[in-house]
Amino acid sequence: MHTRTLLIASFLIVMVPLACIPRYMAMERELEDEEKIKILANELKQTQAELKHSNTVRKGNYKDLNDLQVQYAILKNINAQMAEENKTLKQELNKKKSVIHLQGKVIRLLDDTKQTIETSLKDQIAAQEIEVVEKEDTLRVIFIDKILFDSGSVEINPKGKELLLIMAASLKDNKNHDVVVEGHTDDIPLGPLLRKRFPSNWELSTARAAAVAQIFQDEGGIPPKRLSVRGFSSYRPVASNQTEEGRRQNRRIEIILSPSK
Repeated sequence: MHTRTLLIASFLIVMVPLACIPRYMAMERELEDEEKIKILANELKQTQAELKHSNTVRKGNYKDLNDLQVQYAILKNINAQMAEENKTLKQELNKKKSVIHLQGKVIRLLDDTKQTIETSLKDQIAAQEIEVVEKEDTLRVIFIDKILFDSGSVEINPKGKELLLIMAASLKDNKNHDVVVEGHTDDIPLGPLLRKRFPSNWELSTARAAAVAQIFQDEGGIPPKRLSVRGFSSYRPVASNQTEEGRRQNRRIEIILSPSK
């Protein structure tokens, strides 16, 4: 009996631990699973954080890309504008160069013409009956009226015709000059004889200018397309009409040479 009891006790001592082993193993597995869950949870958090950072960086990159595209479009537009402005400036520069070249040529021609006229009409210039004035790109040859017209007449006298033909000879072959003939008077009203032909100094000044242009065309050989006529009456005086000397200066014919258009 005693022996049997010992055997039973021994069996129990052995079997009880063996019965607990599966439970321990289950608990161990649970602990391992919990640890794995914690690890996986941490990894998930880390992955989510990395994903969030990646999205932030991506959004930043998209913004930077959009900004760069906008800046590129702006710079492209500025470049196009600058190219257009550069083209315009080049065209203007070429025009200015052409104008400067033409002006230089015209100035040389005017200088040559001036020298020819001054040489041909030196006696009248010395007597202050003719004045030659160069201004910018024009040359003005100014005749006092008495050297061309007798008092109260619109017909050019022989001496005046001779002087005009001398001048026409220096202008005929120079096709780069247009010739404008201007008539000017003083402010004294016309006398009875002239009033029969001309209502006022307007018509008189224009008729005298036209007479000069007619000589240039008919006898001087200057093509009429290069000629034009203007009358200013007494409204562009160069001196006072209060004195005889001033009125003498205002009664004049101005022949203006300018570059052909």
